[in-house]
Amino acid sequence: MTTDNSLILEVIPSGKGDALDLGGGRGKLREPLEKLGYSYINLDTRKFDNGEPTIVGDAHAMPFENASFDLVISKDTLEHFLDPFQSVKEVYRILKPGGLFIIWVPWMHPFHGDDYWRYSPLGLQHLLNEFEIISFDSPLWVFTVVGSAVTEAAKRLGFQLIEQLIKAGCNWLDRRFTQNHNRPAAFAYRLVTRKPGQSNE
Repeated sequence: MTTDNSLILEVIPSGKGDALDLGGGRGKLREPLEKLGYSYINLDTRKFDNGEPTIVGDAHAMPFENASFDLVISKDTLEHFLDPFQSVKEVYRILKPGGLFIIWVPWMHPFHGDDYWRYSPLGLQHLLNEFEIISFDSPLWVFTVVGSAVTEAAKRLGFQLIEQLIKAGCNWLDRRFTQNHNRPAAFAYRLVTRKPGQSNE
């Protein structure tokens, strides 16, 4: 699952300190996060040809000290972790008090190779019960659900060229009508959460 970075970046405040892109792949969030004032660290399971990630490691046992990060992002990754409860426990451990954990995760999306989970609102609330949930929304709605099925069919039939056009149109429609939907009809969820407590900085 690949999501437009703007859907994550629009909820990240300008700041300073260290930001961890959990499963950040080729590091597409590096430049925008550095522009926002963060020092960017990317953790993923293998090296890519562009030199990313910063560190090769496992989200279930992260190689970082307690309270190391001001911001952790899980964009299109939480569904790929074999034990998401352990991964979220690790995020809690490495976040500073008051640090933000921002998540983008699918609810309705085709199986895409190495994903283990789909998350409902109740499941996410249970998974994140140690965190304060600041916002929980669904910027993409039913048009993206339909568009996702159409683009999956188009790919299998060899019509990849229309994929981006369909996605762009569905995203536009979803944003136009987003205020009229509720969570269970959503395509994906975006959460901004905070580790309780105050930073010592």
